[in-house]
Amino acid sequence: MNKTGREYKKPSERAAGLILNIFGWIRYIVGSTTNVIPRGYAVQHLGSELEPGKSLQFKNILLVEDDTNVAEDFIEALKSYYICGSVIIFVAHAYDAAVSYFENEGINLVIMDADLDDEDGDGATLTRHFLNQKPDMTILANSSSKISNLKLTGSGAKETLGKSTEKLKKWLLLHDPTGAER
Repeated sequence: MNKTGREYKKPSERAAGLILNIFGWIRYIVGSTTNVIPRGYAVQHLGSELEPGKSLQFKNILLVEDDTNVAEDFIEALKSYYICGSVIIFVAHAYDAAVSYFENEGINLVIMDADLDDEDGDGATLTRHFLNQKPDMTILANSSSKISNLKLTGSGAKETLGKSTEKLKKWLLLHDPTGAER
């Protein structure tokens, strides 16, 4: 130890420590920007024109999903289903984005992930919040866990999808068949 109470290090040890700290800082800066997930975004899908007198039941769909790969799968499933009419899919990866879309965009259908990885709340909290505002809202539970799906249906979700895009398409065929007509 020296007079100031710090442990004495050789100049080469100090230089190596400084270089390692600089590399760690650069890795943090560069690495963290590639992992940034947007809080939410909208996708507009235009299908072919609807016949006169026909309309879609679910024009504004809110997809609450924190896994970007699952969200993309569901977006593609919705696009492939709605060959007629146009829909807007609002994708929320975070609690606050989901609330904002729900309150401002005239949402008709919610596809809800129960295990939302957010400190503000999870899918069950959002489900109760949405149903308090619009008791008739259709919310579909979309979790890979049976327990999480039960949690959502206990909070008011109408149906469970279990991360299955095929189940979503079958449900839509029963509840909004106009989008699939040719």
